[in-house]
Amino acid sequence: MRRALLEMPASLALVASLAMVAAGCAQGSVTSGDDLSGDPVIALSDPGPPGAKLPELGSNERLIPIAVSASATKHLAPAAGPFAIATCKKGAFCDDFEEASPATRWTSTVLTPGGAIDFPGPSSSLGAHALRAVTSGAGDAAYLTRDGGVVGGQWVGVLELALRVDALPAVAVGGPELAVIDASGNATRIGLAVRPAGIALEQHFDSCAGSGCSARSDLVSNEPKPGEWRQVVLAVETYGTTAPPFGRIEVLVDGGDLIVLPLTVMLSDGRAEARAGITSGDTAPATARVDDVTFYAHGP
Repeated sequence: MRRALLEMPASLALVASLAMVAAGCAQGSVTSGDDLSGDPVIALSDPGPPGAKLPELGSNERLIPIAVSASATKHLAPAAGPFAIATCKKGAFCDDFEEASPATRWTSTVLTPGGAIDFPGPSSSLGAHALRAVTSGAGDAAYLTRDGGVVGGQWVGVLELALRVDALPAVAVGGPELAVIDASGNATRIGLAVRPAGIALEQHFDSCAGSGCSARSDLVSNEPKPGEWRQVVLAVETYGTTAPPFGRIEVLVDGGDLIVLPLTVMLSDGRAEARAGITSGDTAPATARVDDVTFYAHGP
């Protein structure tokens, strides 16, 4: 029987470390099994000692190198053997972009005239492909969206992925985001931006139904490392309040220290979605790559 190494935690402080082990996220969205409140989102299992015959994998399972799973988290010991099995569980959407037409698993594709998306290599883990987004200048965008359903005032969301920019940006490359779109089409967003100084967590909103909403940018890594894959987990918990703080955000970069930030925008009461690619182009041409995505949105 495969040994699950990670259980779904009750507190958000563990939600981020939970998703961090999905560096080689299994592909698929599972619709059977127990509810996520008592089941792993991503389970790492031991396929056997070195040299053992590899197990037959289900459609929602992938093998990832132990080196990847070990570097992705400081909170778990890696499974024995050369590989671990990563499994995407019920309620979570996972994609490693290894299908013949990866974009069809997503809800929509957003491209401006200066943006483009394709799926070449390299992969961040054992695969052969990843999402590549290209923009030519400021105001451009090239990203995929995945609908996470309607959320209310209180909900928990996780977006875990591998992110890489090919070159240091001139100003900033807006990357993957968690967004909530209200009935009027206004979007509230929290997401990643790569700047010359490093990786920032940014909060933006089109409109705010509460009081005291404020845009905010916090540096969560002072190492931009162009040309290298970065493992990032973004987790959010909303409180259902109409005045700040509206919740809290937790961020892990490359399995480092957990960063906790106040949620200063009302990320609630609308349709939740994940965005993968370049959501805001740099002033100069930019290329960003995304791989091994895990997205989870869950209300009480």
